[in-house]
Amino acid sequence: MKKTLYIINPASNGCAGLKVWETFKSHWTDPIDPAQVVFTERPRHAREIAAECNGYDIIAAVGGDGTVGEVICGIMDRPGEKPRLAVIPCGTGNDVAQNAGIFSVADAATALRTAQSRAFDLIRIDRQGEHRHSFLFANAGFTSIPKMKPWMKRVLGATGAYYLATLLQVLVYRPPHMTLRIDGREQTGPTYMLIAGNAEFAGGGSMRIAPGARTDDGLLNISIIESLSIFKVITKLFSSIADGTHIDEPEVSYFTGRKIEVHSEPPAPLDLDGELFGTTPATFAVCPRAVEIICSA
Repeated sequence: MKKTLYIINPASNGCAGLKVWETFKSHWTDPIDPAQVVFTERPRHAREIAAECNGYDIIAAVGGDGTVGEVICGIMDRPGEKPRLAVIPCGTGNDVAQNAGIFSVADAATALRTAQSRAFDLIRIDRQGEHRHSFLFANAGFTSIPKMKPWMKRVLGATGAYYLATLLQVLVYRPPHMTLRIDGREQTGPTYMLIAGNAEFAGGGSMRIAPGARTDDGLLNISIIESLSIFKVITKLFSSIADGTHIDEPEVSYFTGRKIEVHSEPPAPLDLDGELFGTTPATFAVCPRAVEIICSA
């Protein structure tokens, strides 16, 4: 049987991580060696654990997309052959799990039992000597994260929290002047946001950020959104991102590519799968079939 390391974020989704772990164990009847169970203690701890552990065929992340993203980064930090990823969902969105066909803890246990996996693309983001990998998207420019508070998702759900935080941020955000080099082609001008999508949906399936995107085609689905009035952003843009019709707006360019260099004045924030990662300049590049994830049969 494959040797599995379990990385558990007890603080995930309002400290629900321990409850989810107990639920998983009720579905998993085999004994689990305590030496194969590690609890995270701080931000980025899951990445450190996944990067440094040895002798495991599978690393199972018990947490939300933030925890899963850290584990993915840790796996990608490892030289040579990499362990596979399993996801035991414990977040409000659980987008990575859903892309693997995992919609519940029971699904995760069944998938881990069969240990069937498939390869997924990732996005590598480099900035100022640092790098990370994201699964869903990489965004430069507008992001609602600065206004997102932990209580919003618990009280309003993923979609309601997104709309409230977006409205609050729209009122203070000013689009920067961006220079974009995409597969050698340059574009410049005031830009509201750039979205490089690997997966079609984000936000627990509430936002169709990259219509038609596939997580295994070796391509990024790129949206370049020009500077817009506050009125149009509020009344049109962000509601259209929910159903994917934003790509039909005249201010939006939508196409596929593999590598994007982003410069902006002033520096623009970087949002990777809902987590801030400093500011531009940065480079986004697709990593074809970079990670193997345990999937539902």
